[in-house]
Amino acid sequence: MHPAWSLLAALLFGPADPGAGFDHVRSAALSAGDEETGALTNGRHYYASNERDLHLVAADVRDRGGVLFGVAADPAYILAAWADADALILVDLDPAIVDLHRIYAAFFRAADDPASFRELWRADGRDAAQALLARVADDDSDAAALLATYAEAAPAIDRRFADLDARMAAHDTPWLLSDRALYRRFAELVRRGQVLALRGDLTRDGVIRDLGDWLREADLEVNVLYLSNVEQYFMYHDPFRANIGALPLADDSVVVRTLPGRPAGFEYILQGGVDFQTRVADPKVRSVYKLRGLSKGAHLEGRTRFEIAAPQAGR
Repeated sequence: MHPAWSLLAALLFGPADPGAGFDHVRSAALSAGDEETGALTNGRHYYASNERDLHLVAADVRDRGGVLFGVAADPAYILAAWADADALILVDLDPAIVDLHRIYAAFFRAADDPASFRELWRADGRDAAQALLARVADDDSDAAALLATYAEAAPAIDRRFADLDARMAAHDTPWLLSDRALYRRFAELVRRGQVLALRGDLTRDGVIRDLGDWLREADLEVNVLYLSNVEQYFMYHDPFRANIGALPLADDSVVVRTLPGRPAGFEYILQGGVDFQTRVADPKVRSVYKLRGLSKGAHLEGRTRFEIAAPQAGR
């Protein structure tokens, strides 16, 4: 990673909108990031998500606004477009994914429509993409790092977008790269500087809690918390509980997570944000599977949607 990113923060897109208060968060995060996030999940870079059924939660996040706080690579972009988010914060324990978000930033800024954006990930658009990344890089070393990440990631991302396009169409669901209006409003979010990507680990003390503090100082609330399937890889311990508790989740916020199901795909699990914070603070709730209410030996059904209901009062 280039030394300019050695503090593990990616401040992506130019001046933020002071009216949204996000400039405070971006300024505070300029030299932030977790310096140590442990080994990569399964020892690999997840440049492209394999969550193929995001249409299942489109209605649940639509037009929620506020801040979307998410992990991983492409799904948070798709969710943020549906949500008409005011800002997007991305965290990942893999510094290569933080660099990938820089590449996404450059492409969203340069491409005027979905077709132009997708072209930059294809073989036919490689020369234009490489020239663009060379221009946005800090120096030759940084350019080499970005170009290497792009070369490794682009084929998988191109396949990912083609698959999503087919699946969204099959379910009559407009999405970021099929709907020009959704694309324009998300690209404008990028160009206004309302997106921030940092290296961070939800299971450690560090930048997640800082982000919670900075958001509160800016009077910003998280309306959508997207966790992908990260919770399947750890038990709930004090740092994770404290990190979740530190986020300023709105009263009507929603958590979107996935867990692997059978015979294939994921279960897409929704939960109220405040309910999640309340339950995760309980030491008896030791894992997402306990939270989900999964009994021993049971399994989830892939490509389905499930809501975790808040307990009834007095129970």
